[in-house]
This record gives sequence, structure tokens and C-alpha cells, in this order.
Amino acid sequence: MMSVEQFKTLHNFIIDGAKIIFGSLVVGVFVPQTSGEIPWLMFIAGVLLTTAFLGVALFLSHKISKSV
Repeated sequence: MMSVEQFKTLHNFIIDGAKIIFGSLVVGVFVPQTSGEIPWLMFIAGVLLTTAFLGVALFLSHKISKSV
């Protein structure tokens, strides 16, 4: 079983991953391009990945709060 400190480190890593994915989504989708169209597949994939990462972080957060 992982210690509370390891859960916190993993939680912070996953939160940072969600931030990076969301930042890439904002830059990649909303920065004007020469073609002028929004890549919807990239937008949907970014939203789903960000949601998945935040869901895992929420799960770890609950594990941390129960362990303390």
C-alpha cells in the first residue's frame, strides 16, 4: 500500500498533467490558425483527457483524506 505522502505526490503529478493538457487545448484550439477552422477532434479529446485526469485526482484526494 502507498503512503499518504506518495498519494499526495501522485495527486499533484496528475493535477499538473491536467493543467498541461488543458493549456495545450487552449493554445491548440483557440489560437487563430491560417485555415480558420477549429479542430473539433482535438478539442473533444482534450476535454475528455482533462476530465479523466481530474477524476483520477479527485479519487486520490478522497483516498488521502480517508488515510489522514
